[in-house]
Amino acid sequence: MCWPSQSPDLNPIEHLWNDVDKEIKMKKPSNVNNLYKIVEDAWNNISIDRCIRLIDSMPRRCAEVIKKKGDPTKY
Repeated sequence: MCWPSQSPDLNPIEHLWNDVDKEIKMKKPSNVNNLYKIVEDAWNNISIDRCIRLIDSMPRRCAEVIKKKGDPTKY
């Protein structure tokens, strides 16, 4: 599926980074090593199913952007 390469709002990986960010905020690392460990664990714990659902949502998300003529969407 084609979509503009500079569309971070549509890029599925942005949702995964948000998942990682939530873990960081929840666990509040006290140093760089602790931060690294939290990020590594959070990334490794992202399920394949989560990735598949994000990829499968692309047509729906792109259609919403087209419908909104580029204005903000719920995605």
